[in-house]
Amino acid sequence: MRKHRGKLLGAALGFSFGGPIGAVVGGAVGALFDSSEFALGPGEGGPGRGPRTSGWGGVGARSDAERELVFITSLVLLLIGAARSDGPVTEQELSTIKKFFKGLGYSQREYFIIERIINASRTRQINLQETCNDISSRTSYEERLFLVKLGYEVALSDGSITNVEEGYIRQASKYLGILEYDIAMIRSSFTARGFTAEEMVGKSSYNDPYNVLAVSPDCSDEEVHRAYRTLAGKYHPDKVSHLGTEFIDLANRKFSLIQSAYSTIKKERGIS
Repeated sequence: MRKHRGKLLGAALGFSFGGPIGAVVGGAVGALFDSSEFALGPGEGGPGRGPRTSGWGGVGARSDAERELVFITSLVLLLIGAARSDGPVTEQELSTIKKFFKGLGYSQREYFIIERIINASRTRQINLQETCNDISSRTSYEERLFLVKLGYEVALSDGSITNVEEGYIRQASKYLGILEYDIAMIRSSFTARGFTAEEMVGKSSYNDPYNVLAVSPDCSDEEVHRAYRTLAGKYHPDKVSHLGTEFIDLANRKFSLIQSAYSTIKKERGIS
């Protein structure tokens, strides 16, 4: 593999598997073959190199770069599906999704393959249940929790979460095998108490520490402690350490938000 190729590009060129994720990655790799910027030769996925035929073999069986590629492709499929849930994918929605990935700090080469994955998924009809089944077979529960959380974050990036978007994310969460308790906890961190999805415009749940911990202001101190311990365990950066520095950095920011909210509430209540 030439040194200038990013880790995600290298993983994509070496990937060969079925299902919705494989179809999208295959479409993205096909775009690479058609690009004059990438002249692929033997040993790089070009002429003379046979496809990789080894199976997934369970979470952890492949390289970190390949697992990160699966996670990114899964997220793209869910986000494109959410954008399509209320009609054709618009340029604004596409721009929002691309902007999200640009903000993760990938190199230009790595973003090159991510952008092609986004474009390849845009033109495919997504069977939500089939896609979620495919994602579940390739990811851990903690990874799927992070997928749902990122789905809400991107949905809220335009200032509001519509009922259609929320319905789609909730349905996807159930297909992904996320427990109802966890769905409610994730949702609570993105929707202010007493407000519907449409009324969320201009209201950041991050400004309220109780929203961050998904508890009510009149809850007990023990409930605050329990909520913090639960969230800290579920969203600790170590849970996604294999996905690469981009997602570790994002997880660190989320984890810091949880810690900050907990500290604020403790100080407010005089909890030691």
